[in-house]
Formats: sequence, structure tokens, C-alpha cells
Amino acid sequence: MNDSHRETFEEFRQSFNYGSRTDLLFKFLGSRNLTDQDAAEFFRGLLEKLGAAFDSREYGALLDYVFQWQVRTYTPTEGAPPPPFRYDETPWTPLRKPLSQSRIALVSAAGLFVDGEDPLGPDGPTQEQAVPRIQEFLRMAPILSTIPRDADRRCLKVRHPGYDIRAALLDHNVVFPIDRLKELQSEGEIGELAEEHYSFVGASSQKRLLAEAAPQWATLLKSKDVDAILLVAA
Repeated sequence: MNDSHRETFEEFRQSFNYGSRTDLLFKFLGSRNLTDQDAAEFFRGLLEKLGAAFDSREYGALLDYVFQWQVRTYTPTEGAPPPPFRYDETPWTPLRKPLSQSRIALVSAAGLFVDGEDPLGPDGPTQEQAVPRIQEFLRMAPILSTIPRDADRRCLKVRHPGYDIRAALLDHNVVFPIDRLKELQSEGEIGELAEEHYSFVGASSQKRLLAEAAPQWATLLKSKDVDAILLVAA
């Protein structure tokens, strides 16, 4: 921050919501339901819990504290306007067969792709370059990347401007739970996994996702004889 513009506390809070400090864990700090005074109290308590965790080496209370503030902030208050994305009709189709007999595909909004197959081309932006371009991504049509069922996990890349990808880099299963699905298949909970699975950047044009991409993707999945998909948000 240069001297010509000193960041206000309000700007600091908003920077966690698709801003320079974008972080889904703390995105709630930019919520309209949270005042500056509320945010200040959150940080006071966060530092208190963090200091206690340093002494005890127990971090459960710290995690619970952040979770409770997320719940408090995201819970609609009485008289609040309805959420921006609300659907009066449900598009889901009932399963025609039990899960134990179904062919399942995984679709993740976490922005994964196979190394060498960047959906934005060979000169696609790095994660660091993508984060400040969040508004550009939000106007883009979503692009579906194909990930083979048995792809080498070391070849998977993650790029998404809307969340901190560090946990996904440590274990892709947190946003692309293919190994957990393989376990469910071996246990007979699901019939079989499709040979191909998919991912896209959820921070994209929602209108184009619903009007253009989703119908095309549904046709693709039907052509692969997929009975049901597991949708994973990021």
C-alpha cells in the first residue's frame, strides 16, 4: 500500500472477498451482515484463541471459533433480502436405479486440470496471476476440463482465483474426491466410476453456465452412460 492511499479497515475486510487477500475461510469478513465493530471483535477473539492454541497445542477451539463466526455472518437475519441465486423449481432428476448400481462421474468447480492440458491454453495464467483477475474470470464462460479416472495425481494442476488452493495442492481429494469414490466403489456403495471426470472454475459467468455450458455438459455425460454426478463446490 503506497502513501497516496492508506487502506481503510473496510477495504481490508473487503479484500478477503474476491480481493487481493481472497480466502474462502475468511470471505465472510466482507459480508454486509458484518459491521466494522463486529469484524474488530472477530479479530480480537481470533488472536486470543490463537494465543491459547500456541500454549496448549490444541487448535480445535480455534477452528470452532472461525466456524461459528462463519455461521453467524452467513445466517440470514429477519427481514433480510433473499439470496441472489434462488430457484423456485428444482432441476434435479430422480435416480432411476440405486447408487449401488449406478455409474458415477465427479464434477468439481475447483479449477483442476491435467498438466499440459490447460483449458486457457499454453500461456494460461498462473495461480498468482489469476487471483487479481477474478473479475475477468467471473465474466468468462466456464470451460470443462477432462480428468481421466486413473490420471496420475502428480499431474493434476489447480488454478482458481476465488479460493486459497493450498489445501487442494496438499490433497486433491478435498475438492476432487476421486480416491474416496474409488473406496465407495470397492465397498459396493456405488456401482462403478466413469472413466472420465471433470472440473471447471466455479468463479465464472453463472448465466453462461446455466444457459450454455450445463446443457452441453449434460449431453456429454449422457453420452458416457453416466447415471449420476457428484458436484463438488470449492
